[in-house]
Amino acid sequence: MKFKTNTVIGLIFLALLAFVYFYEIKGGEERRQEAEKSKQLFAFQDGEAQRLELVRGPDVLALDKGASGWNLSAPMTDGADQEAVERYLRNLRECEREKAIVDSAATTAEEAAQYGLDAPRLTVRLQTEDGSEQVVAFGSDSPTDRFTYAQLQGANPEIFAVRAWRFDNLDKRAFDLRDRRVLAFAKDEVMQVERWGAGGAAVLARAELGWQLREPVAARADADAVADLLDKIDQAEIEAFVSEDPDADALAAYGLGSAPQVEIALLVGEDRAEKRLAIGGADEQGRWYAHDASRPQVFLVDSTLVQALAKDIADLRDKKPLRFEREQVERIVLTRGAAPAFAADKDTSGAWHLSEPMGRDAKSWKLNSLLSDLEQLEVAGFAEELPAEAEAAFSIELRGGEQALLTARFSAVAGTSYLQQEGDSAVYVVSADDFAELDLGLDDVAQAPKKPAAPAASSEDPNDGGADGP
Repeated sequence: MKFKTNTVIGLIFLALLAFVYFYEIKGGEERRQEAEKSKQLFAFQDGEAQRLELVRGPDVLALDKGASGWNLSAPMTDGADQEAVERYLRNLRECEREKAIVDSAATTAEEAAQYGLDAPRLTVRLQTEDGSEQVVAFGSDSPTDRFTYAQLQGANPEIFAVRAWRFDNLDKRAFDLRDRRVLAFAKDEVMQVERWGAGGAAVLARAELGWQLREPVAARADADAVADLLDKIDQAEIEAFVSEDPDADALAAYGLGSAPQVEIALLVGEDRAEKRLAIGGADEQGRWYAHDASRPQVFLVDSTLVQALAKDIADLRDKKPLRFEREQVERIVLTRGAAPAFAADKDTSGAWHLSEPMGRDAKSWKLNSLLSDLEQLEVAGFAEELPAEAEAAFSIELRGGEQALLTARFSAVAGTSYLQQEGDSAVYVVSADDFAELDLGLDDVAQAPKKPAAPAASSEDPNDGGADGP
């Protein structure tokens, strides 16, 4: 009897546990989720939205999702800002009813007008991939400005309130959602940069050893300067759209005719697809008219972009011309005139010793400092050619065994110093401070000569003739 009683109690306990789990725990969570869903203005999942319309009276802003993403189809045809559209859709999903104002059964035209819903400020229409449509109209704000009145369109025209800041997140214009990139390209895939106009014609090409300047001179390019230029273009945003479909006369009026202020072309990818941007004249606020060859619109860009595009050729060139593998350097020779001022060799421990002239110890730290100065040398500018009157000052040769690693020749005239190096046709201008730092003599790299040893004192008296005194 007792066993049966315990069994019944156990079964009742298990039934209560099952009830608590399925109704209170699992069922409670499901009811909570259902309650949250019932508060949502728009019910859809990621990737389901196919068309979005924002209607203000007769004006319609429409976006459609295609194979390559979202695009504007009204009031203009243009690409959309994919992140901005996805953010907008997320705001739609997160927008919730805060409180009911008028039940759908009691809603009349007069009631709708009372809340500014007879002529809504904004109507959002969303179509999903299954063909269904959801529409919400937004009217006036509550007297406290904390809420905005809204109404479902269709069979259930309930009027309710949403947080005013939620409405602000949805109250967007075409400019907020369209693609505002000045030029759309993959920065890491740019193979060549071509420029015309302000700053001078230039061609920069990506090579195995880094960026190279091909025109107007053949020289190494400043990799940081090229990266900065591409970053500026990649990150630049359109300030305002000026004309959606200008003709040739309108383009010319904006300074975007046959001779724009500056024009740049990027050749991208293996197929070298061209991305071209032209900059015209400036407006009253100091912004510049611009045109992307792949889009019909004329738009305005910030002056900082124009400054970057019009960089001087010298700013695009590599200003650290002396490149060598330091660990390979085993011999340093500084020559002034026809003869070496000094020559130094490195032993297996890394210490430097003077081999020319012999007889003095080297300042090993000074020779290491010389190598550092050569590595870090940044030239002050560039010259088209070495002046005929320039006089040779000194040269520095670095060798690794039998291999010549670098030969740099320095010249000067009228207070200006120049650098040339073997295998490089460029003529570089060196600052007076750098020139003086490199213009070393023997005493700069050698320890002070050792003083000769003093002769030993004699033990005999030089006045002593060896005979006894009187």
